[in-house]
Amino acid sequence: QEYLQKSLDERTREVMEKKEEIENKNRDITDSINYAQRIQASILPPVKRLEDTFAGSFVFYQPRDIVSGDFYWYDRVWDDKFVIVCADSTGHGVPGAFMSMIGTTLIKDICSRPGVRSPSEILETLDMEIQEALNQNVDAEKSNDGMDIIVAEIDISKRYLRIASAMRPVVLYMNGEQIYVKGSRNSVGGRFDDESEAKVFKNEGFQMSKGDILYMFSDGYPDQFGGPLGKKFKMVRLKNLLRDIHDKPMEEQQSYIKSNFMLWKEDLEQVDDVLFMGIKF
Repeated sequence: QEYLQKSLDERTREVMEKKEEIENKNRDITDSINYAQRIQASILPPVKRLEDTFAGSFVFYQPRDIVSGDFYWYDRVWDDKFVIVCADSTGHGVPGAFMSMIGTTLIKDICSRPGVRSPSEILETLDMEIQEALNQNVDAEKSNDGMDIIVAEIDISKRYLRIASAMRPVVLYMNGEQIYVKGSRNSVGGRFDDESEAKVFKNEGFQMSKGDILYMFSDGYPDQFGGPLGKKFKMVRLKNLLRDIHDKPMEEQQSYIKSNFMLWKEDLEQVDDVLFMGIKF
């Protein structure tokens, strides 16, 4: 019995030491990711830039983990144009954050070039440069990493909107009517199923009026499981949600979108990063 007790004590001590070692490693990893989150947050543009430019706006940004594969970027670029980007990178957490950093850096550079003058040109250039940055043009090392992304260009004085989208839809409210705009069926970056065909990104133009709204979002919101049956939120519910709230002030809309997401998710795990943006003309 003494021998068994001694063996048990020794095993317990070993387990406790291993437990402490794992806890220390987890703490170090979490500290590193928290620091990475601060770096990622510092790269995202301030929301005040949107508030100073448009009649109303909001950004609901909810990473699944500490860092996010979803990202947004916006700035005044050529002439009197303002470019807004809403992007969802492959993966989430640390791999997604790496992709978001690559995407943000490339987009900033592309928008400053004199030869790029439309949302579709931004996507075409970004597609080529992600493939080059990740060596996706090298047969032996092909990866499928990329991003689904919306690029919106707004002529501020004329209230004219041009959109080019890769795999993400856009919802507009024009004169109180909901308009659903499908995106291109190609992602940016990654392999293309039929490489004999070039990827095509098209510009779509809309003459907006005062009070009209542009909504952009990643797939994290409609793909979230929840509700009484634990099912996906889906696009139909999202359209109905926007129909209910589009005439409210933008701050109220953001609050409603956030509280509705939390209510739908409840105790279930968040399945993906969430990004939801609204711009009022």
